[in-house]
Amino acid sequence: MGDMTYLARLLKFAIVGGLGTILNEGVFVLSSEAIPPAISLALAIEVSVVFNFVLNDLWTFRDKRNGSFVERLAKFHASSYLGNVIQYLATLALLIYFLHLPSIYQALLILFLDKYEPSTVTLLLSNFIGIIAGFMIRFISSLRYVWA
Repeated sequence: MGDMTYLARLLKFAIVGGLGTILNEGVFVLSSEAIPPAISLALAIEVSVVFNFVLNDLWTFRDKRNGSFVERLAKFHASSYLGNVIQYLATLALLIYFLHLPSIYQALLILFLDKYEPSTVTLLLSNFIGIIAGFMIRFISSLRYVWA
């Protein structure tokens, strides 16, 4: 297939990210029914990071593999870290905003220690905006570090 263009690779990365977003949203919404939202969000991010790595390794960056599978997975986790933090903080900030809680203390208590059930739309929208916020950082770090 030769050297893939930047735009073609970005499109593949976006398709994988779209599939990962669906998985991320599903894990986040379903696990939020049983565990606090801040913990379910971390779980959803980790599940989607592993899923995205496997698909990107097999499809998007197949021609750029260097090192072992485990080395690339570790690099992908490291390179995704900033995007994950941005997603996590943006999502939690939006949940706090959408929940209209009277104090930051109460918001943090609910998000980290309590099983609180905001609407599914609130969960999906907050998380989706967070995912978008971290997308380009993840792509650039994947292109320049993981599969360089």
